[in-house]
Amino acid sequence: MIRFVHIAALIAMVSCAVQSKPEGGPKDELPPEIITQQPDAGALNYTDGVAWVVFDEYIQGNSLRGNISSSPPLENIEFEIKGKKLSLNWDPDELLEETTYRISLGDQIGDLNENNRVQNLEFVWSTGSSIDSMQINGHVNQKGEGTFEGLSIWLLPNRSDSIHNPMFSAAPNKEGYFTLKYLPADTFDLFVFQDLNFDKVWNDENESFGFLKEVASEIDSQLVEVNYFTEKFVMPELDTLAVDSVHLFLDSAAENMLGLVSYILPPSASNVKVFAINGDIELIDLSIKAGSDTTYTDYQRCLPGKYEVFGYIDENNNGKWDGPSWELNFLGEPLISGQSFEVKANWELDQPINYDNSIKDEE
Repeated sequence: MIRFVHIAALIAMVSCAVQSKPEGGPKDELPPEIITQQPDAGALNYTDGVAWVVFDEYIQGNSLRGNISSSPPLENIEFEIKGKKLSLNWDPDELLEETTYRISLGDQIGDLNENNRVQNLEFVWSTGSSIDSMQINGHVNQKGEGTFEGLSIWLLPNRSDSIHNPMFSAAPNKEGYFTLKYLPADTFDLFVFQDLNFDKVWNDENESFGFLKEVASEIDSQLVEVNYFTEKFVMPELDTLAVDSVHLFLDSAAENMLGLVSYILPPSASNVKVFAINGDIELIDLSIKAGSDTTYTDYQRCLPGKYEVFGYIDENNNGKWDGPSWELNFLGEPLISGQSFEVKANWELDQPINYDNSIKDEE
């Protein structure tokens, strides 16, 4: 009997010791923390072909492939995730002597359950006896629609003839800010583009871009603005039958059924091409010659309705819109957009066309 009592007491004690996982509680919002890594940040004389980092919890990196970048470039970096450890491997024969290396993984590593991301995860070391300490802080000044996701920042040798094989690379955050660290003391050209197919190659036929040339690296870099262009001048498609009908109507309609519009344009050192469109049926086409005085156009008969204004500053006066050009170090001709006006029947309207801001933005 005594034996059974002792066994029962033991079972009770074990039962009390085994506790189930409590339900509920606060959600885990903290990213994994680094416990140890190799090479250590800023390691010197490191010439191995492996790097690894161990975290305090299990990790995942489902989108890691294709999002590992190295500066200077290392080809065919392989990675492996096992439990709490991430390992990278490359050919050590690729390493250059007396060079600072940086492998960036961005925010692609997160914890296994909630995928809380580790921000700006990177390995930095030198194959020599010192670490480069210069940097460039920048912001992408986007002109046009789109987000900063998927943009690539390339740092190229100053006065590069072609755009490939960047010396250093980075990606902007969701507000468009970026930092290039561990740089040598030098002057570079900055290039930003939208890598649509994620092949890490700029395709000049369909991938938008921008640039800023002759940027010096500094110990405590001031913020530089890099213009990035998604806007292009494109003529809208019109309903040709409707346009013909409008022209016939304008020629025969009574004056009190139409509006009269004169356009007022500020002085300009360049010719200006301005269009005003009413839906897809009427297009007003104005070519304004450069002049030192304000220009007032003759009154034009037009249908009542709301008109959207668009056009461009023809800075080289060649009669067409020219976009940005890396080779010519040309930022692109400013676009006129974001203006509208309304025409009423039997009214005269003096409509200013504002393009001062378009010019100033590009200076």
